[in-house]
Amino acid sequence: MNAELVSSEVDSGASSWSRPSLAEASSALLGGWWDESLGRVAVGDGAHTRDAASRAFPPAAGSVRQAREFAVRLLAAWGVSELAEDVRLIVSELVGNACRHALPENGVHGYARIVVQMRHLGAGEGVVCMVADSSAKEPVRVDAHHFAESGRGLGLVSAFSREWGWRVIEGRGKIVWAICGGQS
Repeated sequence: MNAELVSSEVDSGASSWSRPSLAEASSALLGGWWDESLGRVAVGDGAHTRDAASRAFPPAAGSVRQAREFAVRLLAAWGVSELAEDVRLIVSELVGNACRHALPENGVHGYARIVVQMRHLGAGEGVVCMVADSSAKEPVRVDAHHFAESGRGLGLVSAFSREWGWRVIEGRGKIVWAICGGQS
């Protein structure tokens, strides 16, 4: 899909947007996609199972590139490299948003971390990209003007994924997720 064809306008006047179909269905912690044990990694560390992997990054600009590289390596290992371009864009946007907007309330970065967890959903089913951070603030899709330098991230995530959404994890922040590839 060509990113220039993605509308920068939101039809409803609301400032936030979600796709409730999977978000509501994910009451069992993202439909079982999120692996809590893989989510406990420290910054700079990673963990994996046969069909899922995670890595923790600091809330810093360099983390976006590192998270992209992590995701693309996983796709190659899982034999779904054809999803690389879409996943690269989605991971960049979600990690970039977490670095920019999901810092601890006190602004101190000390123990802040962003956890990227990827799960292979099976042959022909795609992958789910999940990004956890310590803020419970919901992602906000804004009505970016055509010449604006920012504000299109969630519109791009929506355009390049099959579904996306988020879930607040009480007392621990939130997880924003997007499914790439597979059936619609």
